Amino acid sequence: MKHPPKPSRISIILAFAAVYVIWGSTYLGIKYAIQTMPPLLMSGVRYFIAGLIVFVIAISTGAPFPKKIHWRNTLIIGALLVLMGNGGVALAESLIPSGIASLIVCSVPMWFALVGWLFFKKGKPGSLTIGGIILGFIGIMILVGPKNIFHVGQGINLTGVLIITIGSIGWSVGSLFSSKALLPANHLTTTGMQMLCGGILLTIAGLAKGEYSQVHFDAISTSSLLAMGYLITFGSIVAFSAYSWLLRVISPSLVSTYAYVNPVIAVFLGWLFLNEHIDKYTIIGSLFIVFALILITSQKPLAIEEAPE
Repeated sequence: MKHPPKPSRISIILAFAAVYVIWGSTYLGIKYAIQTMPPLLMSGVRYFIAGLIVFVIAISTGAPFPKKIHWRNTLIIGALLVLMGNGGVALAESLIPSGIASLIVCSVPMWFALVGWLFFKKGKPGSLTIGGIILGFIGIMILVGPKNIFHVGQGINLTGVLIITIGSIGWSVGSLFSSKALLPANHLTTTGMQMLCGGILLTIAGLAKGEYSQVHFDAISTSSLLAMGYLITFGSIVAFSAYSWLLRVISPSLVSTYAYVNPVIAVFLGWLFLNEHIDKYTIIGSLFIVFALILITSQKPLAIEEAPE
């Protein structure tokens, strides 16, 4: 069977830019959205709408309707990426500060390396990769600030920490599974299916948790609605589509480096919109993160892999 043409380097760079920058801004968007909407139901509606739009576009432009095996695999991916990963972030941000959330999410590359080695035959991480992961984690800790890290007893909800940690592990497993699973050849179809399945699962989880009692339509603020619109359009349709596509053409360990960059973007937006202070820890932490990315990418060059049939 003839393989699809290899993607251009510029398309990969643009996709990385979307994942790096847009997902960095979603921490702020989620904070605004869950001010007047419950986290799981908000996330469920967000992904269901985005997934439906992408799926309809794919089918209406000639993509074949997916097979049963495709739905099974995307249901698994949707549960791991969208329900556990994204839903975990939204739920955790209702319990812990977004800075702490971004600190824990930066553990994703470590879970990628560990889970990939133990369960996906990815091979033992090289010394440069291990060094880059360690430096990146140190950079995130510096970025968040020593006071927030070591004074755990001061208002840090351990349930929130546990939720987002489990979500990060689920995200890593789902990403690795996605890179090898049998999925529709059309990228838009796959992305739409993943978000549809994840959106439905999030909605079910929100209803099971009793979040319907927290929905008061007359109390939903304009800022929450605008944030929801941004999360649907850019956070889900644009950035999630870019991420899903990258997993099929690039090594998942390289794609996971977004977890180091997103907090830098989140801190900048906090300074820009919420007047949060940028100090020496922000600058030093950012330098650690950049150097970590150099180490990780130098260990395994940006080799383009053939997409699975």
